[in-house]
Amino acid sequence: MPDHKELRMKFDPNTISHLGLQMYSTLPPVLAEMISNAYDADAHNVILSFRDQDSENKEIAIRDDGHGMTFDEINECFLLIGRNRRGKDGSNQKTKSGSRYAIGKKGIGKLAFFGIAKTIEIETVSSGLLNKFVMEWDVLEKSQDVYCPRIIAQDQETSSNSYTQIRLTNLSRKSSFKPDDIATKLAKTFSFFSDDFKVTLKYNDENEIVIDDKLRFENLCELKSWNFPFVDEGVKVNYFNSCKIKGRIIACKNTVPEQMRGVALFSRGKLVNNHSFFDVTATSFGYSYLTGWLDIDFIDEWNPDVISTNRQSLNWEDSRCVELKQYLESVVQCVYKQHKELLEKNKKDDIKEKTGISIDEWANSLPKHERQLAQKLVNAIVSNEGLDVEKAAELTSFVKDSFQYTSFKDLASEISEDAFSSDKMLELMKEWQLIEAREMYKLAQVRIETIQQFKKNVESDAKEVPVMHNFFKQFPWLLDPRIMSFKDEVWYSSLLKDKFPENESLEEDKRIDFLCQNFVNNFFVIELKRPSKVLGKKELEQALGYKTFIQKTLGNENATNVVCYLIGNRISSDAVVQEMANAYRNTGSVIIRTYNELLSEAIKYHQEFIDKYHEMEQSK
Repeated sequence: MPDHKELRMKFDPNTISHLGLQMYSTLPPVLAEMISNAYDADAHNVILSFRDQDSENKEIAIRDDGHGMTFDEINECFLLIGRNRRGKDGSNQKTKSGSRYAIGKKGIGKLAFFGIAKTIEIETVSSGLLNKFVMEWDVLEKSQDVYCPRIIAQDQETSSNSYTQIRLTNLSRKSSFKPDDIATKLAKTFSFFSDDFKVTLKYNDENEIVIDDKLRFENLCELKSWNFPFVDEGVKVNYFNSCKIKGRIIACKNTVPEQMRGVALFSRGKLVNNHSFFDVTATSFGYSYLTGWLDIDFIDEWNPDVISTNRQSLNWEDSRCVELKQYLESVVQCVYKQHKELLEKNKKDDIKEKTGISIDEWANSLPKHERQLAQKLVNAIVSNEGLDVEKAAELTSFVKDSFQYTSFKDLASEISEDAFSSDKMLELMKEWQLIEAREMYKLAQVRIETIQQFKKNVESDAKEVPVMHNFFKQFPWLLDPRIMSFKDEVWYSSLLKDKFPENESLEEDKRIDFLCQNFVNNFFVIELKRPSKVLGKKELEQALGYKTFIQKTLGNENATNVVCYLIGNRISSDAVVQEMANAYRNTGSVIIRTYNELLSEAIKYHQEFIDKYHEMEQSK
C-alpha cells in the first residue's frame, strides 16, 4: 500500500464563490472548461454524457482518453488555484505531448464545476495507476483556507489506458437538458474539432451527437464568403499580423441569428471574443446578414495576457488590441461594401426577371439631363437592404411608367439628394398616384361624355363609314383603353385594297373598311361593320384574310405582331359560323367584339377610375 497522503486544496475563502459560483453559473461555459482540460491533456476522444431521467438525480459526466494525472499532479497542478500552467514567463506553450498549443492558462477553470454542481467526482488513470476522489461543496464551504477532498482510490494499479472522467452530481439545474442546444453552443465555442479531437455528446444513453464545426453555422444559407488571410485594396489599414489571421467571413442569403451577427475571434481553437463588428456602426440592415470566425492564435503569445477570464472578450484597451481592432474594422467595412454591391446586382437581376426592366439599360437610354434623376430614383430602391424584391419590382415599374410625365419628374426633382431614400420613394409614389388619379379623373369625366355619344351612334345604327370609322379614329381608347391614337397608314391601305378590291355588286354596308396603326410592335387591322350587322362566315373569313396578308407582307420585321379586330352587332347563330368564331378565339387569329361589349367595358373602366379617385380623396 502506498504511504498515506492527503489531497490538499489551498484557497482564499471568497475565491471559489466569486470565480466558481458567480462566473460559471450556466452550463455552456462549465462544459467548455471541461473540454479545454481534455484538449490540454492531449485527448483525441471526448464523451460528454447527460442523464436526467430522474429529475432529482441529474448528472453530467465527461470522459477523455488524454494522459490523465498522477496523484502528485492532482495535488500540484489540478488542485492549485491560480496556477499558471505555462510558467511565469509564458514559455511553456505546449501540452505534455508537445503536439498541441495549450489553451489553459490561468488555472481557475476547475472552479467552474461548482457553478452548477455541489458534488464533483474525479477519476483518472496515468502510467497504470488509478486515482479517484470527490470534492463536495458543502464541506469545502465550511473549510478555512485548506480543503482536503475525499479520496476513494489512491495509486491503484490498473491495466486500463490513461483517461480522466469527471462526474458532476447534486446539480442546481432543475430543467431537462437540451442536447441539440448544448451541442450547438459548444460548436460555437471552439474551432479545433477534427478527426484528431472528436467530441461526442450522449443523452440518456439514447441520442448521440458529434460536435463539429458544421454545427456552428447550421441552417445558414451562404451567399458569398471571404477567406483569410484577407487581401483586398479596400482594406485601408496595414496590420503586421494580418498574414497570420485565418478563418472566414460569410454573407448569408437570410438574416443571421442576432447572437451570431459579426465575427467571432478564436485563439488556439477556443473562443476569445464573441461575435462583434469591432465598433463599426452596424446599424445598416445589411450587417444582419454577416457572420464568421477568425483564428488569431498569435495573441496567446502576448504578455501581459489580453484574454478575459471568461474568454468572452479581449482587453480592447490594450494598445496591441487597438491595432488589431482598427484592422478588423477596415476588413468588416470592406466586406460589407462588397456584400452590398452583390445584393444590389442580384436585386437588379430579380427585378428584371419579374418586370422585364433592365434598370441600367433603361436609365442609360434616357437623355443626359434626365438620366441623373432616374438613377437617383432607382438607386434608392435597389440600395434599400430592407426592401424585398416584390416591393422593389413594384416601385421600379412605378418609376419607369411615371417617368414619361413631366409633372412626375418635377415632383421627384424637388427631393434633395441627401434626403432621398426608399421612404421618400414611397411618399413620392403615394403623392404621384393621387395626382395621376386626379388627372385621370378629369380625363374619365370627359370620356364618359364621349361614351354617351358612342352609345347614341350604336343605338341609331350609324354607318361604319364615315361615322363609326371617324369616331374610332378620334377615340381609339373605345376599342382598348390603353391605345391613345390611331392613324391611317396609306401604304398598307393600298396593299389591302389591291388584295381585296371592292366588289361593285356588294351592298353599301358590306363595303371594305379598315383602320391600321403600328403601336408598340403591334399592327392593328380593324374591320368595322354597322352596329346592326350580324357577323357571318364571310365577315370572319374576310377578317382572317386581312390578318394573314398583312402578316405575310410584314414578315418578321421588328417582331411585329398583327392583331385583327372584327366589330359588329353579334356573331351569327349558324353552327358553322359559331365553330369558326370559337376557333378564331382559341388561336387569337381574329378578335371578335360587339359594339355593346365595347360600350359596357368603356363605361366600367372609366367609372372604376372615378370611384378610385373619390376613394383616395376620402382617405387623405
